[in-house]
Order: sequence, then C-alpha cells, then structure tokens
Amino acid sequence: MGTSHLLENFDPMEIIVNSTGALVYVIDLHTYEILYVNNQCIEEFGNVVGKTCFKVLQQNQEIPCTFCPIHQSANPKVHPVGATFEWENHNTLNNRHYLFNDRIIRWKNGTLAKVQVGIDITEQKKLELEVLNERDESIRSFEALSNSTIEGLIIYDDYKKCVRVNTVAPKLLGYDIGEMIGKNALDFVAPQSHDLVKGVIHNENQEPYEAYMLRKDRSTFPAMLRGRDCVLGGKNIRVSAVMDISDIKEKEKKIVKLAYYDALTELPNRALLQEYLHRMIRQNDRHNYYGGIFFIDLDHFKAINDTKGHQAGDLVLIETAKRICSVTRQSDAISRMGGDEFVVLVNTYKTDRDTAIDHISVIAEKILAELQKPYLIMEHDFRISASIGIALFMNDEHSVDDLMKYADSAMYNAKANGRNTFKFFDPELQKIIENKAYMIDRLRKAIENKSMALYYQSQVLVNRDEQIIGVEALLRWNDPDHGLVSPGSFIPMAEESGLIIPLGEWILREAVKQLKVWENDPIKQSWRISVNVSYKQFEKENFVDMVESIIDEYDVIAEQLRLELTESLLIKNTNEALIKINRLKNMGLSLSIDDFGTGYSSLSYLKQLPIDELKIDQSFVRDLTTDENDVIIVETIISIGQKFGLEVIAEGVETREQYEKLVELGCENFQGYLFGRPTLPLML
Repeated sequence: MGTSHLLENFDPMEIIVNSTGALVYVIDLHTYEILYVNNQCIEEFGNVVGKTCFKVLQQNQEIPCTFCPIHQSANPKVHPVGATFEWENHNTLNNRHYLFNDRIIRWKNGTLAKVQVGIDITEQKKLELEVLNERDESIRSFEALSNSTIEGLIIYDDYKKCVRVNTVAPKLLGYDIGEMIGKNALDFVAPQSHDLVKGVIHNENQEPYEAYMLRKDRSTFPAMLRGRDCVLGGKNIRVSAVMDISDIKEKEKKIVKLAYYDALTELPNRALLQEYLHRMIRQNDRHNYYGGIFFIDLDHFKAINDTKGHQAGDLVLIETAKRICSVTRQSDAISRMGGDEFVVLVNTYKTDRDTAIDHISVIAEKILAELQKPYLIMEHDFRISASIGIALFMNDEHSVDDLMKYADSAMYNAKANGRNTFKFFDPELQKIIENKAYMIDRLRKAIENKSMALYYQSQVLVNRDEQIIGVEALLRWNDPDHGLVSPGSFIPMAEESGLIIPLGEWILREAVKQLKVWENDPIKQSWRISVNVSYKQFEKENFVDMVESIIDEYDVIAEQLRLELTESLLIKNTNEALIKINRLKNMGLSLSIDDFGTGYSSLSYLKQLPIDELKIDQSFVRDLTTDENDVIIVETIISIGQKFGLEVIAEGVETREQYEKLVELGCENFQGYLFGRPTLPLML
C-alpha cells in the first residue's frame, strides 16, 4: 500500500486537533453527553465518549457544573450558535488548572452542542500563587514595619482622601481606624497650618516640614510632616508620615531657655539682650528715637555672699530682678549679665535728646529708689544700693559691643562718684574709646599687611669686655598716618583685641628666621634672640606646638631662642605653666622671667620651674643711683638669681653710673641705651 493511499485514510482536521496538546471535546447541551474527545483528553480521562461530562470529568459530581459559564444561565440551550465563553477551572480528578474556550455549534445530527478546548495552565497558576504569596508577605511585612514606626502613616488617593492608615496614625489623632478612612487630608490639619499644608501637599517628594495637626477632640499638637507620591496597583497615591514632636518642642523650649535666659532670675541673658538691642537700634534708626542702655551694678553685693552665703545672695538677685521689672515698662528689656550686673534697654520714643535724657533719668531714679528699699531675706534685713551707667543711642553709629562698653564705663564713673547714683556716658571718654577702636583696626591691617618691623637690642656680658651675647627682639610699628606708635600703647591693644596671637606668631617666626640668617655669620652665629611672650599667647593650647613647628621649619638650634615670660603669666596657672615650660625646655629652649620683682614674686615657682634667667625691670634701674630702696631690691634679685643658679640681666641701663652700680652689686648681663638702641638686624 503506497504512501498516498495511507494519507487518504487520515482526516487532516483530526491530525491538527490531536497535535495541539490541548484538551478538545464536544458536549451535547441537551443531555451533557460527550460526543467527541481528542487523544489528549483520552490520555487524561480515558475514552469518555458517550458518557455524561460532569460525572466523568469531575470527581463526585452528580449535577451539571455550576462553574461552567454556559450552564450558569437558566437555559443553556438559548445561547446562539457561534457564541463563545472563556473561563478557568481547577479539575478535581487530576488536580490540574485549565483555561477553557467554549463555542456553541450544531453537531452532525443538528444537535446543539459546544466545542470545549482546554489549555493546561497549572504551572502558570503556581507561579501566580507564588507571586500573590510574595505580595501578601510584602504587605504583611510593610504593615508590620509601618505599625512599628513612631510615625503615623496615612495613605491618600488622588483626591486627597484617606484610604489607609497604620495603627499609629489613629492613636496620634484620636480616631478609630474606620473613622479616618474617607476623610480629607486637611481634616487632620489644624486651621493655623491649613495654608502651609496646602502650599506643600502637591509637591511630589516633599521635604520634612513642621505644622500643627488637629485631633478628633479638636486639640492640636506640633508635628513633623513629610509626603511622597507613589503608584500602587496602577493608582496614584500619596503616603504622608506624621510624627508628634511635642516632646522635641518642649526640649527646644528648655534649650532656648538655657541658651537665652538666666537660670537664676529667668531674665534674658547677654545673648538675647544683644538681639533685643539690635532690633531696637534698627527701629530707632527708622524713627529717630533715642534709646538708653542702663548698666546696673549692686553696691557692695560681694559682702552679702561673703558673710551670709551664696543662697542669701541668690535670693537678693532674684528680688532685685523683680524690683527692676516692677518699675520699668513691659516694652523695656531687662537682662542679667551675670553676678550682680543687670542691663535695662529703654526706648524713649523721643526724638529730642534733652527730652529723652529727662525721660531716662526718671526711670533711673525709680530703679535706684526701689533698690534702696529693705531686702527682708532669710531673716536678714539687707540694705543695698546700686550704681547705674547709661549710654544714649539713636542709630547704628556705634556697635552693640561698644554701647555696652560705654554703659559699663559710665557705671564705673557712678561708683567713683559715691555710688547709689547714675551717670551718663562721658563723650570725652567715648572719643577715647573710638580712637582706640580706630587704632585697633589700623593695627589689624598692619598685621595683615606685615607692615611692622622687628628691631633688635644688644645684650652684653660685662666680664667679657662687654661682649654681645644676644639680642632682644622688639616690635616697632610706624603707622603711615600716625608715625611711630609706642609699643606701650599698641601691645595692650593687641592683647585686648586678641591680635596678639597672630602678631606673636609673626614675631617668633621672624626671630627664628633671623637665627637662620646668622648661622653663617662668624660673630653672630652664637647669639641668642630673646622674644617676649604674651600671656594670651602662652595660654593657647597649641602654643608649644606652634613654637616647635617654627623651629623645625627653619631647622635652627633651639637653645639660641629664649622666651621671656611675665611673672603674672606663671602665677596665674602654675601647674599648666609648668607642663608647657617643661615641654619647651625639653625642646632645648631657654626661658627668662621678664620684669622680675614688679609682680607677685614668689620663690615657690622659681623652685618648680626650670627658669634660666631673671630680668631686672628698668623701673628699679632708673633710680638705682639715688634710691636706696631700689638698691635693696636689685641686690635681692641678683642674690636670688645667684642662689638659684640663674643668669640675671638688667634692662633699661642708660648711664655709666647705673652700669657701674649694677656691676658693684654683682650683675653681669646688661641691656639698654648705654650699649645700643634697638636697631634693624643689618645695622648690628
């Protein structure tokens, strides 16, 4: 039999139906009899042709399948030929999932039937189930996390209606969960924050901001809010986080109180007072009003602390604060600066200077009178008074710090004039202070521009034919407008303003550079350079490190640098000074006590500190030939130096008579005009 004959016996449609891998069968809609099945169906369920579909294709099924869409209608036979249905089913016989596509047809004998094609989707359903389980697990995890946070989470839809919350949000806002669903976002916002929230709620990714929230009982609380737009399940949502910051706000208040208010009297402190003063100056500048700063200091208050204790003193200060408040207006600012010092800011709202002074004088007299009344505290009857200094101002012509200084200066003037009085700031004194501020500014520019010069004055040893053994570095400032400015004038200004720190470092650096230059000079290479050190320099934590860094930078012999320290510097903090001096000595530097005998001389620190030299102040040298007391002092200093094995040098030696007297007393080292004036290094 040929191949062509075989092919004639095969139905092409049958081949196609059996090769699809799908279940295909035909069911009579009248009798539910299976009229046809393909091979795939026979493999799964056996030859079921002629049998009732729901009995042989499902387990323990005795009635037509209710889940079949064709038979869900009241009369399946009413469906027109050609109608199609798609549905899924979990088969109870083989535990497989199928996707069915049904079509109504006329069978061979005209019977109304349906062709049912089923595709096995069991694996897809497993994957779908896994995805759903993962989603459910993610939701459970998210809910667990969202419910464990301290923030209330509220999810809004596109219309800003609440659709979901975590468990925290209802607790914060005083609602049940169900009560929050459907409410508008602004229903949870306090009225005073409506405009603020409206302005930011449309931002896609909102930065945290503060607003007041509204509870169900209409109470409000401060909150930190932040929000973000998301897409979930194809829908736009907004997730808002609400955190109650009531505790934080309370702590902020406490911090502000600590930062800006005096703990004892609860009055504003210096920092807050300065803010008030800046504000008043701006206001008065606009309206040409005069204002006044009262600097109040209690007279002899220290005696109360010393005799009755600090508790009594504190109660006096508290009562003083109350009394000052009682005689000033609510618009006046009252501050405690510390100790027994109080400041009052008064705005006179007067444009005439004399009228303003009269107004301020009345307030000052009221304060003095109130503070003179008896203080009945801890069974004591304290009688005290106060001294008041007043600075008048209108605009920002003077800085806040300067105005405070003016009032402080006037207060000391009141004390000098018998206490229990008030004084206005002296314009002449103001001019002096202004000139000082001007010179400090010029000094700052001179330091920045390195327009100062370092001069050197010779130091000689008498028993070597007055041989130069070293020099002292002396700073000179030749101001372009004011000429040569005395060191006795600008050094105190530098120390007061803090400019001595950069200036002192520059001097040290220049001196060390000069040592480096002299290394190749056969005469000067053995000279040492003495440099004065300010107490403000020495107190800096990095002072020793700075000195060491400069010496290392220029690679000079440390022994040739001698630092001159004052007695007050050493006595102020002997333990700290000892640590620093020992470090300097370990580096190889030598140390001198400048102006010895002019301060609070104590032999105890000479015993503790590794000092190399005592310097006799020129005030003792000046009248040495005529004042026997100076002779005794100088002789004592020389003797102390010899006993402790220290070098002793006398400064300010200007005459041969002074020199000879010093030699007679045993002094061997000298410095002064007799041996040479300070000069530039090239002229030595």
